[in-house]
Amino acid sequence: MAGRAKAPLWMVAFLLVGAAAALWGSARIAWGTATTPRFGEALALVALAGFAGAVAVGGWAKRVVGGLVVLAGLLAGWVAVAEGGNGAGRWIALLGAVLLVAAGALVIRFTARLPTLGARYQSANARGASGDSDKDMWDGLSHGEDPTVSNAEDDR
Repeated sequence: MAGRAKAPLWMVAFLLVGAAAALWGSARIAWGTATTPRFGEALALVALAGFAGAVAVGGWAKRVVGGLVVLAGLLAGWVAVAEGGNGAGRWIALLGAVLLVAAGALVIRFTARLPTLGARYQSANARGASGDSDKDMWDGLSHGEDPTVSNAEDDR
């Protein structure tokens, strides 16, 4: 079950690394025109930063990161189509654009399932009750609560 919970993270990582490699490579390969666009290098860094952002933040901020990754992919696709040319660089840039859009969509779709840095170490009080009385008792003991002493607020 733990492997399935991490599946979206691996998919997002694979897509973003693939997009970064494709966009970086597209800037190094001829596009069949006189000038080769250099946008790929910047968008490759955006793809890598998108992965860091998707893991570092949580909640609505993670959705914003996913949206920015989708926008970066749409920008990459638009530039690749607008530049023209029949060289391999154009097609590789389009591949990178598709990978970016797919990764951003996965981040938005699986926001709740993607891990967030530091979430594992959140205090038990901040997490609230787990529903498991034994686990809650041990968490209470960790925070100095005595389970043998009745709380006056609980008796009301």
